[in-house]
Amino acid sequence: EYFRLHIYPHLCKFLGVSQSANMKILRETVKQANPEEDLSAVIENYEELEYCFRYSDVSHFAKRREQQVTKAITTTPVTSQQPLEEVPCNDDYGTWSVLLPICSRTVSQQAKSRHAHSSNQESSFNTNRFSELTQSSQYNGSFDEACWDLLSGFCKSLMETVPPSQMERFECIVGIDVDDKVYQPAKERLIAMIPCQVVFVDIQSTMYGKLCRIWNHLASKSRNDYIVLFGDDVRLLDYGWPRKIEDCFRNISMTTGLPFGAACVAMNDLSFPGFPTFPVIHRWHLKQFGTLLPKQFVNQGGDPFLYELYSRFKASAWEVSCRLENTIGGDGDARYQKYHINWRGHILNMHIRKLKKNVETKNSSGVCLDVVVPSYRTNNNDYLRRIALLRASRDGVYVKFWFVVDNPCKKHVDEVKELANELNTKQLEQSGNYFINVIHYGTNRGASYARNTGYNYSIADWILFLDDDVIPDDNILDAYIGGIQRFPNAKVLAGMTTLPEATNTWTTMLRVCNVGYFYGVSKLRRHPPWAVTANLLVRGSRHNPTIQFKECYPKTGGGEDIDLVYQYKNFYPTSGLHATAAVPEAVVKHPWWNGGNLCYKQIRGWAWGDSMCILEWPSKTFLTCPNWIEHVTFIVLPLTVYTKQPVAGLLVGSCVVALEHLIKMCRYLPSARKQCEEDGILYQLYVALGAGTVLSAQEITRVNSILRRFSLYSICRRVDWFDGQEPRIKLDIQFGSILRFVLNAGITSIGFGSYWQEWLG
Repeated sequence: EYFRLHIYPHLCKFLGVSQSANMKILRETVKQANPEEDLSAVIENYEELEYCFRYSDVSHFAKRREQQVTKAITTTPVTSQQPLEEVPCNDDYGTWSVLLPICSRTVSQQAKSRHAHSSNQESSFNTNRFSELTQSSQYNGSFDEACWDLLSGFCKSLMETVPPSQMERFECIVGIDVDDKVYQPAKERLIAMIPCQVVFVDIQSTMYGKLCRIWNHLASKSRNDYIVLFGDDVRLLDYGWPRKIEDCFRNISMTTGLPFGAACVAMNDLSFPGFPTFPVIHRWHLKQFGTLLPKQFVNQGGDPFLYELYSRFKASAWEVSCRLENTIGGDGDARYQKYHINWRGHILNMHIRKLKKNVETKNSSGVCLDVVVPSYRTNNNDYLRRIALLRASRDGVYVKFWFVVDNPCKKHVDEVKELANELNTKQLEQSGNYFINVIHYGTNRGASYARNTGYNYSIADWILFLDDDVIPDDNILDAYIGGIQRFPNAKVLAGMTTLPEATNTWTTMLRVCNVGYFYGVSKLRRHPPWAVTANLLVRGSRHNPTIQFKECYPKTGGGEDIDLVYQYKNFYPTSGLHATAAVPEAVVKHPWWNGGNLCYKQIRGWAWGDSMCILEWPSKTFLTCPNWIEHVTFIVLPLTVYTKQPVAGLLVGSCVVALEHLIKMCRYLPSARKQCEEDGILYQLYVALGAGTVLSAQEITRVNSILRRFSLYSICRRVDWFDGQEPRIKLDIQFGSILRFVLNAGITSIGFGSYWQEWLG
């Protein structure tokens, strides 16, 4: 009735309709779907959606978790984008080209080749394990028969592992140096020795030492289905390996829907486990790209490039049952100078884009995610083991672990290596995925250097930083992958780092002062301004190579995490607020520092580091009035010296300190009462006072850093922890600083009142 009399006339006038029109009251809107309805029956890509939100707080999926009906997604066969008849049936064998570069030149002759000047100090991110193949027969002294013995061993292993019915479909494309004095005159002997059809290709002197270009040259002569590069030092160990690899290609095509042949299958090299040596490629690759490898490659990076390229499409695989040994090569120093190129960025991206276009897909479905763990703590293999056993529940996730030992203790290095060898041996029985790499450099260079090392070694699209003392949830990889899919524009994903419940007075004080706010920031903000590197997922270095942890921050940490996230925001300015995203379901448990005992040293380290952010990121700072310690240091102390009144200075300084901690105690008292409900008011006051000293320790350290660095610019300047997201908090800090300064100035004026009277008189 009220609506009809008082609101309806105004509404009709606004709409320009007659008031005589009948008014029909609509019922309140109701939900259009039954909340108990099975969404999997109405959402076409429900499995993908469920994986993205599986561990989130969305009520539907939270209910599923409670009912324990969540199941791991298994890749279901999809219709191939090409006619099914193009996918060979299981009874059909493919044809094979074995690329076999052989030479008998001496090491000194090899060193004369172009690019031999490459520095030994060049970065070795892309170490290529078949870099030795062009020299596999080089021995000191007389070695003609040794060369033939080596080649004979390869031919024997090939004959013993390939079924006779399939050997008819094999050919060896043998590359021989034009000036080779052992093999060039003996081609008849080579034909008799090699158990399949042989094609000879001359290798010109301009290609000496450039294995990737030799590989391209030999592959261009192939007209067969499958192409693999071997050397005369390779020994094949498992019978029927070609059929297993062909089946692997077939499975990849059927499960991904990619054209048959759009894949890369790596064999299991026992001399360099975990590295995709001797990849098998299909002629489909040559048809699409025109060559096996980009022309920029010289003699390094070929095999990992191919594996990484197809892994973005869930089309890279290990066939661990196809074992071989590289009897002279392997994980050792190459017998000639390596020539590295940076293929991880632009070159790889260009080929990924071209492959997307060729297979007519908008998004690559494979996820390449590496885990980097800097390890300084000794006797923590239990923590490292738990991290190394993390697994994703879906296929198409390619993970490597990088344990960077930042401790010169040989015992610690050996223990970590032993753990990695144990777990890798078990994993290689199933797959070459989830391989553990251990890096050490014999000294302690700090957390930033260690993280940079793993970050730069990795070729993955995403890097998960974990501390070596955290306990991650088993589902953390799934949670982060779901976050990647929910926030496609994010470059930094912040997980949830939980701290234990308070166990004593000190940890209660830490809880009360909320010093760990940014450890759990993902629960509080959808797009956090920054987050701690104890549990942080970032875009891989191949996408943003200039972003690095800066070594100006403390070795033990502090400020480097803020700086890193700010670098990402600066590198991707168009992402804005969405450069970061919270993934609160990606949980790790972090212990109390120093075992829950006093840890002012840790707190001071943080403050020393974050004070560097003022100099590194001045645009992320703001001015306030002097705080209590700045007032004492830069006002009271100079006045005491100038007026020569030490007693007055001591009293004024004491009053300023007492007032500051009284204010902080009052500020933290409500939280202390909540934390200590069962304790008396005196204990609660004590806890509130102690909580204030945590913040005071940081403020004292920041002033100390100003004096040590002689950085006058940093005086009265604060870092905006919320990076502009909370202007109200910034305003509160500035307003509070004004009130404190007025009080402190009043105390100072009163304390030095006698001097002012004399001066005015």
